[in-house]
Amino acid sequence: MAGRLTRACTNLRVPPAHLLDTLCALVGRPAPPCGPHPVRRIHEQVLQAAGSVPPGALEPGDVGAATDVQAGLLNADIPAPSDTAVLCIRRTVDDLGPADLWKLARATALTRDELSYGAAAVLANGDPVTGDPVGELAAHTLAQEVAERTPCHWGRDHTEAVRAALYRSLADLADALLEVSESTPTPLDWTTHDHGRRYATTAVGAGVTYDVLVRTDENAPTVAAPVWDDPSLPAARAAWQWRITSGPTGCASHSSAPFPSALAARHAAECTITALTAGRCSL
Repeated sequence: MAGRLTRACTNLRVPPAHLLDTLCALVGRPAPPCGPHPVRRIHEQVLQAAGSVPPGALEPGDVGAATDVQAGLLNADIPAPSDTAVLCIRRTVDDLGPADLWKLARATALTRDELSYGAAAVLANGDPVTGDPVGELAAHTLAQEVAERTPCHWGRDHTEAVRAALYRSLADLADALLEVSESTPTPLDWTTHDHGRRYATTAVGAGVTYDVLVRTDENAPTVAAPVWDDPSLPAARAAWQWRITSGPTGCASHSSAPFPSALAARHAAECTITALTAGRCSL
């Protein structure tokens, strides 16, 4: 297994067989079906492509940015390795017909906003856009048509909108691998209490103790529901946040939100503890 994938397993503290499912949880996606399933195979191909990128060659977000550039939604210079990763994603998705695209979109819980993104990419047709309200309305209309029709009644633009949306969602998975493989989390001993809250305490240096709490973010809206219902997936998912406090009365504190899953919030909190310990940030 490639070095980047190995480091991701180490940083997330999971065996290789669980890496894909864990990364999906990190970005708030359902895990693909187990076994030799085509949806799982597509996800594994994306991870292999991102895992082959040399350490330090890309920053988290570069693959998503490259996807936006290729779609005509962003005008920017991007590193060559990100183009290579996006090309692999596009080739993988381009092999799918409408029925298989729908199955992949349903299995990945594609949201309405993501479908609108795909519609905007199709309408941009490679030309950078500038937030034209008429274009946004057209993208919304195209996305609505896709959602209301069965795959056998999709036209070319409907099919390409779903493809573009899947390019972006798979790019998010690749970026998650980049981030995790180069992150430096401090492993914490988490305990779970009421309402799924996770608590951890860590001592740093001479007499410095940080208390860490991961909980649902009551002020953030729930994660968007998927376009196509799937009984095997939850109807709504909560957003999460972390909060770190220090001092005898917790007078020094900092929090960050929202995160799409408890795992994402825990991982971000552990990376923040590393930064606090190294003096790269403070509460």
